[in-house]
Amino acid sequence: MKKQLTIFTLLLSIMMAPSLTKAQDGFFSDARTLGKGTTALSIQPVFLTEQEDFMLIFRGAYGIQTGLTGHAKLGVFEDEIYFGGHIEGNIASEPNAGLSVAVLGGLYTYGELGLKTGINVSKYLDPISIYTGVNYQPLFLDGTTLHSVLVPVGLDIHLRNTEKVDLIFEADIPVNDDAQFLQALSLGARFYL
Repeated sequence: MKKQLTIFTLLLSIMMAPSLTKAQDGFFSDARTLGKGTTALSIQPVFLTEQEDFMLIFRGAYGIQTGLTGHAKLGVFEDEIYFGGHIEGNIASEPNAGLSVAVLGGLYTYGELGLKTGINVSKYLDPISIYTGVNYQPLFLDGTTLHSVLVPVGLDIHLRNTEKVDLIFEADIPVNDDAQFLQALSLGARFYL
């Protein structure tokens, strides 16, 4: 019941969020999902290179069950806010497979409601994971839809002196014209609780 209430509150918050900015959050993680009951908090500074601006995103993640992680994000951009949430499900994982692969889907606000879908593929090369994939983020505007497609490319560095912190570097590369304003560079850290 507690999990259902949390999911309901998250979805309600997404739909009722205020006017929001043109920003996005990429993957900011390799394709490995969190273990059941694991919680992680992240801080993600984002440099929106096409817009020549800066945004700060705070992220939370929770391992709902083995192979399934829930994510919530809150971004601060000048006097506006970006908010979103998605579920990430594992479809292949190392060492049982040659690569880790996860699919994701969720909602975000961007002045209007949008969807976030994608496939994240990573390779773990101790202590670094290299990841990439495709991130499709349609945004539903009055009378039209922006079909933004990005290719996130990143490094997830697992610090050896502590298993509680990862450093993450990511570039979000636009594939089409609708995604040009989402071009970004991110760096930050994830903390496991």
